[in-house]
Parts: sequence; structure tokens; C-alpha cells
Amino acid sequence: MARMTREERRAQTRERLLQAAVELFGRHGYAATSVDRIADHAGFSKGAVYSNFESKEAIFLAVLDQQGQQSLDLLVAKIDAARNGQAVVELLAEWADTRSRSGIWSLTILEHARLAGQGAPSLALQREILLRHWRNLGERAVLRLPGLGADAETAGALLHEIAYAPALTFMTHPTAGDLMRLALARCVEIEA
Repeated sequence: MARMTREERRAQTRERLLQAAVELFGRHGYAATSVDRIADHAGFSKGAVYSNFESKEAIFLAVLDQQGQQSLDLLVAKIDAARNGQAVVELLAEWADTRSRSGIWSLTILEHARLAGQGAPSLALQREILLRHWRNLGERAVLRLPGLGADAETAGALLHEIAYAPALTFMTHPTAGDLMRLALARCVEIEA
């Protein structure tokens, strides 16, 4: 078996650290997840974290961007393949239900923002990531649901806010999917 190059080993270490961070931030939130816990969970030293990420904030933002983009890529592909507006609404409702049941990510994002404080560079980066994700989803939603009546960024923000609403992580009724259907009902009526 061929030996891995230094770059391959570094990429593998980075990926294991990211996976550990995904699990820990998703389970324990931002404040309770330390660099030490991430390193230990991944089976590395704290130094391995710092040789791949400059800070806890940096690994959090990398996780936020990576996980969000992976989720959006799958959703956008399904939206593109949907047969009509009603199918798009149902995809968005299912996505919202899944997101709202996926742990404490919405609370973790808020926790990071609260602890970072106004004007913090990591908060500015978090905003950039969220805006990019909102535009990504919003562009597809506006294209497939012209009755949405919003620009891409606003449409994406609405859809994300429904899917990631903190209260919906612990409420059973209405579900995030119920709210998504309600918010988008007029779009399907216009299409019909």
C-alpha cells in the first residue's frame, strides 16, 4: 500500500477534526465544545487542531459552511428535479422538518453569535456564510416558485428561518414543515 503524502495526511486529519466538531457542536452547542474536546474526540492532540484551524471559531465556521452547503446541494438538486411547484413546496417542507429535528444547530449558531459579540470578525464570517446559503437556496426557490415575490436573499432567509427556527427544535405542533407549507401555499395557488 502506498504511503500517504503529507498533504493527504493533513487533509485526512482536517476531515476527522471537522467530523468530530460536527458531532460535538451538534450535541453540546458552541460554548460547551472546546478545542480539547474536538481533538480528543477525533483522536488527535490539541496541536493538530491548531495546525489545521486558527481557533475554535474557525473550526465552527468551517463546520457551519461545510454542513450547510452539503445540505443545500442535496436540496437544490431535488428542487431542480421536482416536477412542479407543489413538489418543490413538499421538498422544502420535508427539509424544514428534518432541519428542525437535527439537533441544536440553530441554537448553536445563535450561541456563537451571542458569545462572539457585535463587530467580531467571526460574526462577520458567520453572516457571510449564512447570506451565501440564503442566496443559494433563494435563487432556486424564486426560479421554481415565481409567486414567492421576493428577491433570492430574502426568499432564502425566509426558508432558512422556518427550517432552523429555534423553538421548532422542541415544539411538536406546528412543525417546521407545517409552517413552510403555510408560507408557500400562495405560491402554488398562483402556479395553478
